[in-house]
Amino acid sequence: MIYSQAVEYVSCMEKFGIKLGLDTVKTLLARLGDPQKSLKFLHIAGTNGKGSVSCFLTNILLASNYSVGTFNSPSVFGYNERYLFNNKPMSEDDVAKYITIVADERQKMSQEGLDLPSAFELEFAAAMLYFRDKGCDFAVLECGLGGRLDATNSIESKELAVISSISYDHTAILGDTLSKIASEKFAIVKDCPLITYRQCDEVMEILGKADDLILCDKPTLLTSDADGQSMLYKDKTYSLKQLGKYQLVNCSLAIESALCLASKGYAVTLESIKKGVAQSVWKGRLQLIRKGDKAFLLDGAHNEDGAKVLAQELATTFKDMKKCFVFGMYKDKDIDGVLGNIGGLADQFIAVKPPSPRGLDENITYQKCLAYTPDSSKSDNIEDAITMAYSGKCDLIVVCGSLSILSPAYDAITKL
Repeated sequence: MIYSQAVEYVSCMEKFGIKLGLDTVKTLLARLGDPQKSLKFLHIAGTNGKGSVSCFLTNILLASNYSVGTFNSPSVFGYNERYLFNNKPMSEDDVAKYITIVADERQKMSQEGLDLPSAFELEFAAAMLYFRDKGCDFAVLECGLGGRLDATNSIESKELAVISSISYDHTAILGDTLSKIASEKFAIVKDCPLITYRQCDEVMEILGKADDLILCDKPTLLTSDADGQSMLYKDKTYSLKQLGKYQLVNCSLAIESALCLASKGYAVTLESIKKGVAQSVWKGRLQLIRKGDKAFLLDGAHNEDGAKVLAQELATTFKDMKKCFVFGMYKDKDIDGVLGNIGGLADQFIAVKPPSPRGLDENITYQKCLAYTPDSSKSDNIEDAITMAYSGKCDLIVVCGSLSILSPAYDAITKL
């Protein structure tokens, strides 16, 4: 396969849906030589914040002079960003190489009449091969869905587990109570420390069962502006480029994880923790890009909770700026809930359709936006929408509503 064929292959496999369970992925890994057995793992689960925690933790380890493989899903700006080595996406040639290896093994399993791995299981196996061949000191793994039956939980040992914010999501699969959801995620804790923060009583009833439980202290916000923020944590000051007040908790989880590794004898210092935190930027999550006398804010806010966080940041850090929203959502998402939070902050809307069959038609989005400001328009092309916004009267252009519009928007911004 070449790169485009590998991406198309995985995309085709995704059409068969999610497959939870560990037996098939363990069989696949065994047939590939169990590459995961040579790696040291930091495993992250949670409803929200997993990607941010993995970003902070990866950068802390890099600042501590360790080599790091990071496995995240889904990717936003390119398929190969699901597999990072020292924060750099896997090369297109290597994507083709490793997806070909796992695809060939899947074909052999099919010929033998065995249960077949899902797209995510194939990707996870490819990541394990890649990280082994790169000789990673650590592998930072983000759970795909839940924890107990997620492919990433097929690893037999880990240095630590992290559980970020737990809330209602995928209830048909993970359960309809926070207790059930927490239990699914708690299952990643296998003879290792658990780093989390104090959540609601229902969640803590489950997480509190950990034999080695490390609870984060509450961080204190010190300063915040468009260039970043600073916080006080355990009498130490940390500077963050990453925007969003909610990131303080995610950062604290990463700091406690790093301190845990230091207590195990790894060469992680306060200096490397501070350096790693300061260098961390999670692309597409309140990501600020300055362009001339204007700025773009890219955020994946695609549900009501995400819109609340975005609205809070816009109403505080960016309160004095005129705001244009380049906005597009999926048909199956709550557009009214999102607009109910951000609509009142908009000076202008430009409605777009996300590049997916699930994308809501821009004409429908446009009609919704008109209810919040008459200065609304639409475009059938995201690049044109970015150009329109940049040439308009607003000094802050917010791109949000669906993760799928961020990549074409980012490409358009770089061409301005």
